[in-house]
Order: sequence, then C-alpha cells, then structure tokens
Amino acid sequence: MTRSISPSPASSERIIYTVGYAGHDRHSLLNLFKEHGITAVADIRTFKRSSYWTAFDSESFGPYLRENGIAYVFLGDVMGGKPQIPDLYPDGQLDYGLMAERDDFKSGIERLVSGAEKYRICLMCAEKDPLDCHRTLLIAPALKEAGFDLCHLFDGRVECQSETDARMIAINGGDAPDLFAAAAPDPDAECKLAMARQIKRVAPRAEDAIKRR
Repeated sequence: MTRSISPSPASSERIIYTVGYAGHDRHSLLNLFKEHGITAVADIRTFKRSSYWTAFDSESFGPYLRENGIAYVFLGDVMGGKPQIPDLYPDGQLDYGLMAERDDFKSGIERLVSGAEKYRICLMCAEKDPLDCHRTLLIAPALKEAGFDLCHLFDGRVECQSETDARMIAINGGDAPDLFAAAAPDPDAECKLAMARQIKRVAPRAEDAIKRR
C-alpha cells in the first residue's frame, strides 16, 4: 500500500519512518527523504563508520544532510542493533528483550518521541528490508507502546508496520490460536510467535557483533 504523504514536516499522525541505505547512494537517499518530507534523520547503526558503505559514515553524512536542510543525530550508542555489551548475548545471540529494558535504550525512545513533536523523523540503518533489522524487531514494539506506528521506505513504496508484520507471519508460519485455551486468546499471539522466530533467524550473534579489542 502506497501512501500519499504531505511534504510538510508538521503532521497529526504519530508516525516515524525508517529506511535502510543499502542500495542507495547519498543523492538517491537524500531525494527519498525530501520526497517524503523527512526533516530529521536518526542514525541507529551501532557504529558510525562502515567498511563497505563509506558514503554513509556519520562524520561526513551527517554534515551532508544538514547542508541540505535535514537534521541529523547519531543514536547508535543507545539504540544500535549490535550492542557491545556481552551480557546482552546470554545464549550467544542478542536478546532484544534484555536490550529493551535498558535505561539507555528507553532514553533513546524518549528522545524519538520528543523529537517527533517538531520533526518528521526517519530512522536510518543499513539493512534494506526492515524484517532483517532491529528497527522492526526491537524499536517498532517500543514505539508502538509509546503510541507510534513505523512506516518503512522500502522497495519504492511506504510499507506500514502492519504490512511488515503480515510478511513476517507469512515467512515464519504463525500458528492458529488455540480454540480450547482457558484464557481469552491474545490477538497478537500469531505476530509475537512470528517475531520470536524471525529474531531467532536474524538477531546477531556475539562472535559476529562484538568487536574484539
């Protein structure tokens, strides 16, 4: 579903956008931001530099955006998808639940919620597909709890989080609710199960995520 989006940054919608820069160059990504009225970019990569996508290194890409009228902030230190904290990998794989409970992560969510009052924000990471990224598997649930929806600039269209969730369920084969369960069925049970399976598939492992000093 493609949305028609006003170019004005002011909006009554409680929406935060996301994008993965894989497949873009600076100019195409800037044009995408302008096309959708983005006025601020929150960089949620763990590391400010990329060994492959060097055009998006924080030290140069941030000033480039500002020169073109878009605010930029790096939040990877509190919201990055490969945290450098061994305790967050209790079984060798990142536990998003543990990360979501950290005060620094919660402070990042609070900064986004506050910033959304002034800016039309887009979260930026590397992965093209939001299903492969912590912006869906970690940040989307936290923003949903805060009353926001995520909309992903993906494959030439705007994909709402509900559509992303539907793809996730289709990929991960969510189970039907138990009709004989004693308690009322959880309407989100299928999505939660699909997300747990997706996290198991794509969440980073400690040996790949944590940089060795």
